[in-house]
Amino acid sequence: MEREREPILEVRGLSKRYTEHDGRRLLGIVSNQAVREVSFTIRSGETFGIVGESGCGKSTVARLVMGLERPDAGSVTFRGTRISGLPERRLRALRPRFQMVFQDSGSSLNGRKRVADILREPMVYHGLVSRREAPARVDELLEMVGLPAGAGERYPHEFSGGQRQRICIAKALSLLPELIILDEPVSALDVSVQAQILNLLRDLQARLGVAYLFIGHGLGAVHYISDRIAVMYRGRIVETGDAEELFRHPVHPYTRALLDAAPVADFQARDRERIVLRGEVGLVDWDGGCAFRSRCPCAREGCARASCDLRPIAAGSGHEAACPMGASGEERAE
Repeated sequence: MEREREPILEVRGLSKRYTEHDGRRLLGIVSNQAVREVSFTIRSGETFGIVGESGCGKSTVARLVMGLERPDAGSVTFRGTRISGLPERRLRALRPRFQMVFQDSGSSLNGRKRVADILREPMVYHGLVSRREAPARVDELLEMVGLPAGAGERYPHEFSGGQRQRICIAKALSLLPELIILDEPVSALDVSVQAQILNLLRDLQARLGVAYLFIGHGLGAVHYISDRIAVMYRGRIVETGDAEELFRHPVHPYTRALLDAAPVADFQARDRERIVLRGEVGLVDWDGGCAFRSRCPCAREGCARASCDLRPIAAGSGHEAACPMGASGEERAE
């Protein structure tokens, strides 16, 4: 059923490189390929999750999709309109249709304005409500995210972190978007509050039909809310597929390592064999082959020359992985 939905966002071959200063080098400059040839599609009303370690490029993908930065290559198409490279005036007219919720709710809200003003002004500016209609709409939005109507008279600093994130979600919903990009919206919250926000997002999606691009570094939370998942490592998607299929049958060693890093409630399962990652995600480009090979316990000599392209695990499954060794542990033929 998911595959029959209409595509709302299409990302093709997205790439972005940054030049950064590095005091350890003679010239003090290092090139970082933050995103490399990333492609995916989000359908109407579904949640597409992107997961990976800090520094893997997932937040850069979010900024490129939003048009906050311009890609070096590739395209972002929303509802048939290519928004990458679109002039700011035309992009501004499209922005109400795709909104973003950031990780830091504190810096996302203007601390000098009351919550009611924060929610009202974008709606009035874009002509979605009149000033007379705005107070009722503000109360409706607060009720939708589980806050009392009187909360609109208070300032952001008077709320907890979870409540502020609810306000950020209400602000995103105020413009009636078809797509919301959620950039690690629960990673700064307590575990119990994380569950509340994730359940709220699922309820809102069922009620409103909005699509989500959900970004996180914990596979558990991403799996809980997503229909499909892409796993990123050093700027590339290394595995993608249906959330349940990927969670139950991970192929790429990096995906398995992310799963092994998650807490396990079953005490007897804690002694199981795990993949433990060594080292950190680096900034310097690799010289070809699999970028994960220096940290991979399954690496072979051929991984230094192998292709990193995604390949189907089973015909028609939608499950793809970029591991040169494949699911069997034997090197795949080119």
